[in-house]
Amino acid sequence: MDKKRKYIRKAEQYLLGDGAEHPCRFAEPEQIRGLAFRPTPYWHHLYTSRHLGVHRQDDSICNWTARVLSKDKLYKQKCVGPALDTGHGVVTYKTALARAFEWFDSGEVRDLANDPKLLGRTKEVYICPIGDEYTVGHALRDYCEWTRIARSPGGHYNNLVLINYHLVPNFSSIPLEEFTAHHLRDLAIQVLETPPKFGFMEHQNRVGIETLSPDQLRKRKRTFNSLVSILRMAFRHAWDNGHISSERPWRCLKRVSVFHQPRTIFLDRGECRRLLAHCTPALRDLVLAALYTGCRAGELGQLLVGDVGKQGFGIRVGAFKRSPARFVFLPDEGMSFFLSKCEGKANNDPVLLSDMGKIWRRQYSQLFRRAVAKAGLPRSLVFHGLRHTYASDLVKAGVPMDIVAKQLGHANMLTVMNTYGHLAEQYREEQVREKFSPLDEEQCAERVKRQPQLDSLWSTLQRDDWRTYANVERGNHLPAQSFARPSLEVLEVFEHAEATIDRRS
Repeated sequence: MDKKRKYIRKAEQYLLGDGAEHPCRFAEPEQIRGLAFRPTPYWHHLYTSRHLGVHRQDDSICNWTARVLSKDKLYKQKCVGPALDTGHGVVTYKTALARAFEWFDSGEVRDLANDPKLLGRTKEVYICPIGDEYTVGHALRDYCEWTRIARSPGGHYNNLVLINYHLVPNFSSIPLEEFTAHHLRDLAIQVLETPPKFGFMEHQNRVGIETLSPDQLRKRKRTFNSLVSILRMAFRHAWDNGHISSERPWRCLKRVSVFHQPRTIFLDRGECRRLLAHCTPALRDLVLAALYTGCRAGELGQLLVGDVGKQGFGIRVGAFKRSPARFVFLPDEGMSFFLSKCEGKANNDPVLLSDMGKIWRRQYSQLFRRAVAKAGLPRSLVFHGLRHTYASDLVKAGVPMDIVAKQLGHANMLTVMNTYGHLAEQYREEQVREKFSPLDEEQCAERVKRQPQLDSLWSTLQRDDWRTYANVERGNHLPAQSFARPSLEVLEVFEHAEATIDRRS
């Protein structure tokens, strides 16, 4: 009984404190009855990685459900009592809270779950510069005050996360005038040894460079380049505003070359159908729309009825992030799909809405991960992989790269060549075999004589896994030329890391 009272008191404290600041929209029975039936729970965020929800599947099922986020980024759920009386009694919101807190404190949860934190996203650079000397921290803070206005909310938030995780702890107190390539070398070592942070994960312990895989090295190079770009912009901002008298701090900031990794996380048509079979109705429409257009989830979320089939046989996609507006042409199957979703709606109505009738924003993420898991697809597949699926299908079918680039909204086809060019190998093979004009009569006769051997060789080389056809392993070698010109101190760090990985493999 004492234990039960303990968690009831904890629930009461939550309702008076954090719960008062973040009220639950289904705390009362009348609010719960107003929730539409659906296969997934409605969630209320108590703390980061701690949630309480109502699972109202039909007239016979309406339960309170607690949920925690595990350290390996998976959710664990538990029913903590009936939310409405369907013949099995009912518990109040406060009682459900107490039972949820009791479960959160149990050994089975404490060992596997992330630590709870107060709700709220990163909103500022975690420094409080003191003194008259202008430091790296001052420059980063001033730069982020500018990006808060000048950049998209997502871009500004990503900058804050990178700055607070990688730069604030060890570099914010350095006087900006004294920043040199030696500090950049220290940053390169730190990035290589620091595991990435996802979501609300705690800071991880450093690891040895020798433990990195080639793919981990590539990703950490990209992280380093992102940090260099942030520092360079912040230092230039400080220079333009007269906070430093020397150009050296920002002139020493140079990126390192990174071999572009072709996309391999995409689906064939059979895998697409498996994914669609495990989606909720509204998510299925969103996935189909992405597969028909190659559009991002955010672009599809802001698509209006007036954008469909008005200026051409396709859809008008509005400006998104840094991409300008564009027109995406559709196949007949795709046009039919979008027209069916526009029926009975006004021009200013959204074409696609979530299962709760809301505009799609980020709520698709968890639903998509669940559908991917149920379909038995790679866990690394995210919604953006549907954009890669769209592009890879066109490239594999022989659509010219410049057309694919225009459909995706890229300024030129270089990105498409680097990202999807390896998928065009079978089309390239077909074109070379069919279009090469005869050259030597003797060899033409030899070709006729060897035709059965040629057909046999070709058939043995064909495979179902067209993703890897004619693939050439590159190893860890850099391209012969690169526009990146890092300082010698930084270059030595990454060359040492590559050499270590080469020796281990």
